[in-house]
Amino acid sequence: EAVECYTKELVYSEENPKTLNNRAYCFAKLARYKEAVGDYTKALTIDPRNVHALHNRGICYERLALFRNAIEDFTLVIRINPQNANAFFNRGCCYDSIGELDLAIADYSTALEIDSKSGQTKGVPPPARGTGDFKKSAKLSLIHI
Repeated sequence: EAVECYTKELVYSEENPKTLNNRAYCFAKLARYKEAVGDYTKALTIDPRNVHALHNRGICYERLALFRNAIEDFTLVIRINPQNANAFFNRGCCYDSIGELDLAIADYSTALEIDSKSGQTKGVPPPARGTGDFKKSAKLSLIHI
């Protein structure tokens, strides 16, 4: 129902990045990741530094197993906000998925270091806080969309 409302709103303001971002969020919650990526991409053409759209598109790419695309988005988020523990954590999950274990460990470590100072990843389940199963924790913490 929310998707329909945002779609109707886009008829009148098709280049509204907030509406595109909100509809993309709804698509992602419905596991319609390709559609979410489309809307996040449109929102980013209007506002390329929209950290929420970049981060959330990265999550959608990860769900579609497009790990390199996700890594690119999380890297851009980190360039914009180097203290974003969630971006480091999610990028680490993607590196883990493609077998780049050293890079994954580095990102997990950075996320934990940032989090120990800021508490950003309070919602991330305990295994991701330094005791083991990062991939399981990533699946449980789909966020922050």
